Amino acid sequence: MNDLGLLRILVAVHECGSTTGAAERLNVSQPSISQGLGRLRDITGDQMFIRGSRSMTPTSLATQLYLECRSPLNQLEGTFRADEPFDPKTTRDRFTIAFSDIGALTFLPPLVGALQKRAPGIRIEATPLEITQVDSLLKSGRLDFAIGKLETQDPALSQIDLIDQHYAAIVRRDHPTIQGALDEETFRNAAHAVVSDAAGHWQAVSHVVHADEPAFDVRLTLAQFNVLPATIRESNLIGVVPHRSAVAFSETWNLQVLDIPIPLPRFTVRLLAHKGTGQRRTAYDWMTTFIKDVLGSGPTDPGQV
Repeated sequence: MNDLGLLRILVAVHECGSTTGAAERLNVSQPSISQGLGRLRDITGDQMFIRGSRSMTPTSLATQLYLECRSPLNQLEGTFRADEPFDPKTTRDRFTIAFSDIGALTFLPPLVGALQKRAPGIRIEATPLEITQVDSLLKSGRLDFAIGKLETQDPALSQIDLIDQHYAAIVRRDHPTIQGALDEETFRNAAHAVVSDAAGHWQAVSHVVHADEPAFDVRLTLAQFNVLPATIRESNLIGVVPHRSAVAFSETWNLQVLDIPIPLPRFTVRLLAHKGTGQRRTAYDWMTTFIKDVLGSGPTDPGQV
């Protein structure tokens, strides 16, 4: 077994968490996987994976090697499959997509649900969106796509507008004083919950709309959006989130979605990707169209690509 084969085993075990899953993915026997792990241990002098009751936990060295080799391996496998026709129903392609925490909450469920129906073999790794590094991560191949409140001037990257968004307020369904609509006085005087790391999204602490107006009454500051909707459901606080997120949250946490009675900036959710994807171009094109179809408003059916 050559070194490339060993690295494929490392990646498969790291992602599957077991030798059985890795063997199924690579279409080899389980003893072959175990033999490959043994050779990796001999070469590195490291245990590589620690067997637990339900899964195998990678060591720090195994994770370091995994992070360094997974993207090059994906690109190589794409090159080897260059002459194979792309079929979304049978492909085993893997894509890494970056989201903010509110983006993952909003966009990941519909994407995964649609993939299960249209391309069940595609594997997705959802990773945190690091806005300051997203361009370099896309260009290096460590990211395939990034979705969020993004914009790039880099000519090596493509950006596609997905959604034109505005902000909405969320409050619990049985709020004692807010039902069905918000006026400006109620909105300004309400007790707010805000997110400090809001990835550029407007929050009640972002600024005072006019310099001579009082600040909002902020009662709770959270580090991330992921606990905001559950907190709103259990309190009389009000939160401000993108409208698409507000609708998704309302269905899961039984919240009201209300128009905000003061002018707030709009923004665009964009899909960023590297233009130079080489031999995986067909798969990237299909995935781009798929994301536009599921998250945007266009009628294109990626099944027809």
